[in-house]
Amino acid sequence: MPHITALPLLVLISLSTVVQADEPSAFKQTDIYGRWHCEHAMVDGTTRMTVDYNVDYLEGGESNGLGTLVLKLPNFPEMEYDVSHQSHWAMHEGTLTFTSPELRLINRSHPQLNSFLDLERLFPPKSQESSTILELTQTKLVARSDSYGGVYACAKVASR
Repeated sequence: MPHITALPLLVLISLSTVVQADEPSAFKQTDIYGRWHCEHAMVDGTTRMTVDYNVDYLEGGESNGLGTLVLKLPNFPEMEYDVSHQSHWAMHEGTLTFTSPELRLINRSHPQLNSFLDLERLFPPKSQESSTILELTQTKLVARSDSYGGVYACAKVASR
C-alpha cells in the first residue's frame, strides 16, 4: 500500500472542522446551525486531493454530510469517491468537537482498486476529533483541523 501523507485530509471530511481565535467566546453557536458548502484542496508532493462537501449542523448536536473527494496518487489513476458522514458535535470556547464520527467512502471511478487502496481501512473509527474555529459568521466558516493543521473554508447554503 502506498504511503499517503495527504490522507489526514479525510478526517476533515468527517469533521468539517475549525483555528484558535483571539476571542473564542465571540463565536455564536447559533451561527453554525444549517447547511454549509465546503471546498478544500491539498497537495503534498505528487499527491493531490480535493474535497467538495455539504455538511448540516443540526441544533440537537447532530451533523451529517455528503460530498465528493477526488484523489490523485503517484502511479494510480485519478480516483473519485462519494463521501458521507454522521457525527455528534459540540462547540465550546472556539473549538468544534466531533464525537463518534462515522465516515463512509465509496470509490465511484475505480472500485477495482479497493483491494490495493481501501481508504476506509486507513481511517479506523475515532471516538473524538476537534478543530479550532478561525472565523464563524452567519455566512462563513473558516477552520483548522487539530488533527492535521489544514485550514478550510465553508459558505452557508441559503435555505429554501
